[in-house]
Amino acid sequence: MSLTQPYEVPAQLGNFFREDFTYEGRVVIDATGQTPTKGLYPADKSPTVSMRNGRIQQGREGVIDASSESTFYDKYSFVLLNHKSKVKDWESPNLEERPDGGDLTNIYHAEVEEIIRTRLLPGVNLRVQQLPYILRRGPETPNPFFGTVVHNDYGLDADDFEENTRAFSGQESASLWRDVYDDDEVTGFAVINFWRTVYMDEPLLHLPLALLEPNSVAEEDLVFSGLSNFMQTKGITNQMSLRFNPDQRWYYFPYMTSDEVIAFRNFECHKDGRRVLRTCFHAAFQQPDAKEPYPQRQSCEYRVNVFFLKD
Repeated sequence: MSLTQPYEVPAQLGNFFREDFTYEGRVVIDATGQTPTKGLYPADKSPTVSMRNGRIQQGREGVIDASSESTFYDKYSFVLLNHKSKVKDWESPNLEERPDGGDLTNIYHAEVEEIIRTRLLPGVNLRVQQLPYILRRGPETPNPFFGTVVHNDYGLDADDFEENTRAFSGQESASLWRDVYDDDEVTGFAVINFWRTVYMDEPLLHLPLALLEPNSVAEEDLVFSGLSNFMQTKGITNQMSLRFNPDQRWYYFPYMTSDEVIAFRNFECHKDGRRVLRTCFHAAFQQPDAKEPYPQRQSCEYRVNVFFLKD
């Protein structure tokens, strides 16, 4: 069905900074919304972007097997994969009740590691680190809201990631991560996000995921930002926002099913001294041709740590 849709459709994304916005240091965004953020487009005046059909783009580039999937992922930093999981329970396990980690640990860990090693990064020497936690979104979940604003969850380099980890999880977690990253055998680090719908019998129409191709982002359009009043640690996160630029190339995958998963670079840095954008800005958005009534989105995000190692 989706391959017959237009290649490009107009769509509105929220939380763009104006093209002429200037700042010094880091822009602190109040997560409660009580303090307005200067330089943002008002919600009712959000610029329209040209949203490209990622299914058509993958078809144009001949994505048909593991080799072409990894090539597309390397170029765009995201890829849609056919993947029928054996997982039935998509909730984070209560480790007191399920110390074995439930379906996430016993099934999805192995599925995800196989995807990374054979379809995303084949032949790369790496260490995969997974945790028994998954982020669920949708009605009656711990996160009944959706990320409808343009954002990138991390900064650009290892120092940014360490600072963000400190804000989210505290100094001990940040130090533990840094100790592993600083090992001489480690050459780089990535967080790969596996995003999919769950418990849905119909293709997704409600608030699909939009992804921005990193190669289309000009350095001057990056806005280094952080959230306040968001973390229990009281720290300010280290993230990125974005100035609007019509040259930015946005993609989505219409009519996703629960037998598909999007893998995208949530964060990546390497010990090559380059402080460059390698990862995907993203946001949920209203699909232009979606007609109600349709089921509200039930989805999950599973973030996996990957350490790149010397050959």
